[in-house]
Amino acid sequence: MTNRLFIALDLPEFIIDEITEIRKSIYNDDSIRWESKEKLHITLKFLGDVDTGLIPEFSRTLETVCSGSSGIELKYKSFGYFYRNRIPKILWLGFDYDDNLINLNNTINDSFERFGFEREKRKFKPHITLLRIKGKENRKKLDSFLDFELPERSFTCSSVTLFKSDLTPQGSVYTKIEKFKLKT
Repeated sequence: MTNRLFIALDLPEFIIDEITEIRKSIYNDDSIRWESKEKLHITLKFLGDVDTGLIPEFSRTLETVCSGSSGIELKYKSFGYFYRNRIPKILWLGFDYDDNLINLNNTINDSFERFGFEREKRKFKPHITLLRIKGKENRKKLDSFLDFELPERSFTCSSVTLFKSDLTPQGSVYTKIEKFKLKT
């Protein structure tokens, strides 16, 4: 049996609340299907469909990696789009970060190479997905995110989670498999 898995950096609850309030203050429309608060995280590594028998070994590896990694300092950076065929498809919020995040991401990549996972070829850009754009949204309102001045906010992330992702007709559903504390 397989599970679709990924590894994510957890954001503090008060930051998730603040982000949802910021997006609501910019574009408050009940017809928009924002990503739920439970789905707001920074993906460190997408593993894809893997044999469930490997989960205990993944957990041991992440326990070792996280216990040797310090908390991650982040700051809001900016909103942006990911495009497909020059059409915006994802609205995201990006972060400035400290070297600990790069070190953690590199260590996870190094550690999971032994399981046969290739390193990501694209440069790591820490972000959270806020909205999967379907095309019915008010583009002018969406574009106002790009000019929004985010508050000066610095915060520490102190845990990483191994998630399972189930694809449903209503979208993906994330289940926490195990959480790992970073060194404080």
